[in-house]
Amino acid sequence: MLKNKIEIKIIESFYSKVLNNIRKIRIYLPPSYSTEKNRNYPVLYIHDGQNVFEGKKSYSGESWNLHQKAEQLIKENLIEEIIIVAVDNMEEERLSEYAHQDGFFEGEKVKGRGFDYEKFFIRELMPFIGQHYRIKKGSENTALMGSSMGGLVTFNIGLRRSDLFSKLAVMSPSFWWGKSSPSEKINSYNYKNLNSQIWLDTGEAEGKFMSFTENVISELKHLKNNFSLDLIYYQVPEAIHSETAWASRVHCPLLYFYGDMGKIKEIELIGEEKIALKGAKKRINPIVTFESTFKMTALEGDFKSLKPEVLKINKNGVITPKKAGSADIQFNAFGYKAYKNIKIVKKIKPNR
Repeated sequence: MLKNKIEIKIIESFYSKVLNNIRKIRIYLPPSYSTEKNRNYPVLYIHDGQNVFEGKKSYSGESWNLHQKAEQLIKENLIEEIIIVAVDNMEEERLSEYAHQDGFFEGEKVKGRGFDYEKFFIRELMPFIGQHYRIKKGSENTALMGSSMGGLVTFNIGLRRSDLFSKLAVMSPSFWWGKSSPSEKINSYNYKNLNSQIWLDTGEAEGKFMSFTENVISELKHLKNNFSLDLIYYQVPEAIHSETAWASRVHCPLLYFYGDMGKIKEIELIGEEKIALKGAKKRINPIVTFESTFKMTALEGDFKSLKPEVLKINKNGVITPKKAGSADIQFNAFGYKAYKNIKIVKKIKPNR
C-alpha cells in the first residue's frame, strides 16, 4: 500500500568530527517505506542538499523538487523505489569541501578539503544512514549525484571509491577547477574493469569554462569504446548553469540507474543550420530521445556529409566548411538514420 503524502525526514544537526562542523541532512523516504517494514531500498546520496527538495534555502531560490520527480516516476512504474539522502553544503566552506585540488575563486586561493569531505561522507554519514534506515547494502545499490562543484566531487569520490558507489550522476561538473584540464581530470582514473554506471552532462549555454570541448567528447568516446564503459553523456541544447536546468533533466539519471528508458523514439541532429565559410568551428549534437522521455547524446554512431565538396564532418560532429552551398548531414546510430541540412555562406550578418 502506497502513501499519498511525500515523507522527508530532517536531521537538523549532523556533526562531523572529521570536518568539525554541523550540517543538515534531508532524507526522502519512498511511498512504501512506512508500510513495508521488512523491505530495504537502494540509496541515492546527493550534494548541495539545500537545493534538492525546496528552494527556500537554495543559493538561487530554485529547487530540483527531486522528491516529486522520484514519486512521479515510481507511481508510473518507471523506476523502483529509492531512498534519497540530500546532504547540505556548508555555504562558505562549500568550494573547499567539494575540491580535491586547491584552486582559485574570484582571485582568492581556496584550499581543497575534498579528501576530508570524502572521509566524512564514507566514515561518518554513510554508516549512520545504514544504521538508521533500511537501505540495501553494496555498491550496486549505492549512487552519488551532484551538479557544478557537487558534480566534480561526485566524480572524484565516485571514481576513487568505486567499491562503494556504482552509480554516478555527474551534472555540469566544474572540471575547470584547479590546475589540471578537464581531459586530465577524466584521464586521472583507471576505467579498466570498472562496473560503474556514469551519467555525465553539460549544458550548451553554460559558457566556455563549463561546456565540453571536442577534445573532451573525443576522450569520452575513447573511454566508452575501449573500456566498454557504461557511460551516458548528454549535451543539453540551450541549457544554462542553473538549478532549473538540472531539475529539468534529473529524471534522466534516475531512469538510467533505477528504471527502464524504453525504446528509442527518435534521433535529432541539433546545431546551427547556417554556418560561415570562415569562423569558429561548429559541432552537431545527435540527441537520442526515448519513449520514457529519457534523452542522451549519442557517443556511438557515424556522421557523413552527403556533399563533401561543400562541407566535411568528422567523427565528433565538427563541421569544416569547404565552399558556399547546401549539404545534408547524415548520422547513423542504433539502426536509425537522422539528417540535417546545413547551408554554408560566405558571411553571417550579426543580429540587430
